[in-house]
Amino acid sequence: MAQQSWILRFGELGLKSKVVRRSFQRSLRKNLVQLAEDSSVPLIRDRLREFDVIYSSAPTETVEDLMCHGLGIVAIDRIVELSTNLDPDLISTLLLERHDRVGEERTFGVRIKRLGVKGEWGSQSYARALGASLIERDPSLSVDLSNPEWWVKIILEPASVSSIEKRIQGPGGLPTGVQGDVLVQLKTEADALSSFLIMRRGSRIIPILDSKPEYVELLSKWDPFLGVRSRTRDQTGQMFQRPAWGVVGLTLEQAKPHIQRRETAIKTTPLSTLEPLCGWTEDEKRTLWQHINAPSQFRPHPDTTSWFE
Repeated sequence: MAQQSWILRFGELGLKSKVVRRSFQRSLRKNLVQLAEDSSVPLIRDRLREFDVIYSSAPTETVEDLMCHGLGIVAIDRIVELSTNLDPDLISTLLLERHDRVGEERTFGVRIKRLGVKGEWGSQSYARALGASLIERDPSLSVDLSNPEWWVKIILEPASVSSIEKRIQGPGGLPTGVQGDVLVQLKTEADALSSFLIMRRGSRIIPILDSKPEYVELLSKWDPFLGVRSRTRDQTGQMFQRPAWGVVGLTLEQAKPHIQRRETAIKTTPLSTLEPLCGWTEDEKRTLWQHINAPSQFRPHPDTTSWFE
């Protein structure tokens, strides 16, 4: 049986400085590993050159649903190792065996990502050889490198060839816990929606007062450390517990006893009342609610392109 794994794409995290990027990625990995432990999903995290790779013996749908809860992950590429033999003729045969439209008129294109020391094959020479072999075995194929119906995406290593079979959209955003804590009273669905949007920007939710257990449980599937105050270092290097910087679903007066500011703090940030659902339509809220409950099946917004216009 072919070995299956997944490459994680972090997207926005790549825009951060080197130090911040490493810190954010550590938080993301920690969150993902804990989510797997809480869900009893066996998961091994590794590195493939510059890529973060996940291996698991659990069913494909289970693993991908878990990773779709990983805030900060922009996309997940499902990888299948085809062979340790680099022969393009063999690889073309294996690719067509896994393809469901053999014999149909369709377009295709080949992309090669070469990793490691260059050997007999370069990315361009391998792409040409593999493309020619595919056409020889399935003459119904025609080349289109702009917008093909079938992208053949290959990872070429010195001792193996793998295929990127599918790209799954991740939730994006930032990993929870990297942007401080927000106090929340989870009493309504709107509170849960607002909290999720704040979590997506990297803040950790601290449920207090009359928060309903069902909403706490739902959001815990996205942040395994929900409710755990984040910590940082002061000027002397000593660790301390961060005070909360915002509130959702309660007044500032209700929140004051729970902020936990340090008496020795020289500079403090004013507590903010957050309303992240401001301007959202009912249709957008319904779509977001579907995404929170089943992220592998629903995108977080019904229209992801019109706001560019």
